Amino acid sequence: MKQLSPKQKEIRDRESALLDSAQDMLLSRGYLGLTMDRLADAIGVSKGTVNQHFSNKEAVLAAIAVRSADTRAALFERAGAFRGRSRERMAAVGTAAELFFALYPHHEQAERTVRASTIADKISPKRARNMESCTFRCCGVATGIVRDAIAAGDLTLRDGQTVEQLCVGLWNLYTGAFLMRELENFIDEPVVNDPMPTLMAN
Repeated sequence: MKQLSPKQKEIRDRESALLDSAQDMLLSRGYLGLTMDRLADAIGVSKGTVNQHFSNKEAVLAAIAVRSADTRAALFERAGAFRGRSRERMAAVGTAAELFFALYPHHEQAERTVRASTIADKISPKRARNMESCTFRCCGVATGIVRDAIAAGDLTLRDGQTVEQLCVGLWNLYTGAFLMRELENFIDEPVVNDPMPTLMAN
């Protein structure tokens, strides 16, 4: 890996600080409460300095989402490399998804905000491609395990079912479970407040 110059390290560290502050602001103030002026004040720089990194707040949100998606993809890839049978490897990916949601709940919120159509339209093509690339990395891990399971005789798809359909179904189950836990926590029902044991059992 090429060593960064002091100036490059300064730029990288400032951008990381901007993203951390923006993420905190998004959580505490919401989308409308995140402004470039507040972001500049939060880390003690001018608005012009912030604009050198990000042209608008949508670009900030996109960068948060890319960082989030890259973190998730790295966890998936690590889990997918586990040496075991296909069911164990897929369970490891599920555990990686659960770990991601547990460790970085704020990341998921930023991603959902960015993927809203009104914001997505303002994201640069490069950042959109970076987000898409991270999604494909996660999907690639899951589809690879499913294909290995089929080849080993551990799994048989239903007639007309594709590998991709199966993986999207699994992904939707996980996303739904985490959204249920986040949005329905006012319901005093264990299976709703913590649906993960039920999801894992199924």
